Amino acid sequence: MTDTQTIAAMRPASTQDVADILMDAARKGEPLAVRGNGTRTGLGNPVRATRVLELGGLNTIDFYDPDDLVIRAGVGVTLDEVEQLLAQKGQYLPFEPPRYAGLYGTDSARCTLGGAVATALSGPRRILTGAARDFVLGVEGVNGQGDVFKAGGRTMKNVTGYDLSKLVTGSNGTLAALTTVTIKVLPAPRAEVTLVLPATSVEEDVALFARMRALPLGIGGLARRVNAAGVCEVLVRVEGSVPGVAGNQQVLNSLLATRGPMQVLEQAESQSLWAGVRELTCLHARPDELVWRVNLPATTMPAFVEQARKAGCINRFFVDWAGGVVFSTMRGVQPEVDTLRYRKMAEQAGARATILRAPDAVLTQFGAFPPVSAGVAALAARTRAAFDPAGILNPGRMTVQA
Repeated sequence: MTDTQTIAAMRPASTQDVADILMDAARKGEPLAVRGNGTRTGLGNPVRATRVLELGGLNTIDFYDPDDLVIRAGVGVTLDEVEQLLAQKGQYLPFEPPRYAGLYGTDSARCTLGGAVATALSGPRRILTGAARDFVLGVEGVNGQGDVFKAGGRTMKNVTGYDLSKLVTGSNGTLAALTTVTIKVLPAPRAEVTLVLPATSVEEDVALFARMRALPLGIGGLARRVNAAGVCEVLVRVEGSVPGVAGNQQVLNSLLATRGPMQVLEQAESQSLWAGVRELTCLHARPDELVWRVNLPATTMPAFVEQARKAGCINRFFVDWAGGVVFSTMRGVQPEVDTLRYRKMAEQAGARATILRAPDAVLTQFGAFPPVSAGVAALAARTRAAFDPAGILNPGRMTVQA
C-alpha cells in the first residue's frame, strides 16, 4: 500500500487543471489520492494510490451574499477564512464543522471548506441546526473521467431532479474531485450560555436530554463528558437572542434545580468549552489508542455503553448529540480482537461504529466504516462506477464489508 504522505502532490489552480489531470489519470488507469490540504488523511481507510491530487490551491471565494445567506468558494479556502468572513456580518456555518487536527496531528488552520463537505462532519450544534449535508446548496466538480459537472445552485428551489450536491457530500473524494461548493449560512446567535452540572447515571442523563429537547429552549448542545479533573459533567448550551437566552435559562434553572451545583459559562468561555467537545479534546485520546464514533438511538445508548465497558472495548468515552453519538477510545493492546467485539455489539444495538483513528493494519482488516448489507454495497458500487468507471478516485477510502 502506497504511503501518499511521501508522494509529491499535484496542486491544480483551476477546475480545468483538475479536469486535465483526471482525464489523463483515467486514460492511464492511474489511481489518485484526492484531498484538500491533507489535514484529515487519517479519516477513512488508507488510499491505494500512486499520485496525490491536492485541491488546496483552489482557494478563491467566488461570492458571499450576506443578505441571501449564501457563500460560494473554492474547496481549498480554509474554514478559518470562511468563518472570519462570516463573523464580520454576524453569520456562521451552522453545522459547526470539526477539524480533528489534534486527532491526526495536523494544522487546524489548513483545514478546508471542501474537506468539511467531503467528510460531512458535523459538530455539537447538529441537534439544533442540522447536519453539514443540509447546508450544501450546490457543487462544481470533476468526475473520474475528467468531465466537469455542476449541481444545485444558490437557493434550495434551484435544486431539481437528482440532488447530486447531497450525494457527493460525505463521499470522501470517491465520486468526484470537488472544485467549488455553495453553502447556506445563518445569522449567528447573539447570546450563548452553557450550563455545567453534575452527571448522574448515563440512563438518567439521557432521559434528561430528552426532556430538555422536548421544550422550545434553543438548545444547541447537549453532551456528557469527563472534565480535566476527572469529574463527569453534563453540558447544556443555550443560544439565541439576549432576552431569549435569559428566559430559556430561567426555565432550565427550574428544571435542573435538583441536579446539584451549576456553573454558568457565557460567550467566550462557552465557545471554548464546546470547541473542545467538537474537536474531541475532552476525550483525552492517547496516541496509542484507537478512536471510535458510534451513532445510535439515544434510547439504546446507555445499555450499549455499559456492555462495551464491561467487555473492555471502551477505555474512555463521552456522549454528544443528546445521546445520539458516543465517542470512545480503545486500548491498542489487542485491537483486532476488541474491534471485532465492538463492531458486533454495535450491530446488535442498531448502531453504526466508525473508526476515526487506528493503525493501518486495523483499518485494512476491518475497514473504518461499519459493514453494510449486500444490497447497499451493490448500490454504492454502481454509484461509484457511474462517476468513476476506472476507479481512480481515492480507491479504498470508503471500502466497507457487506
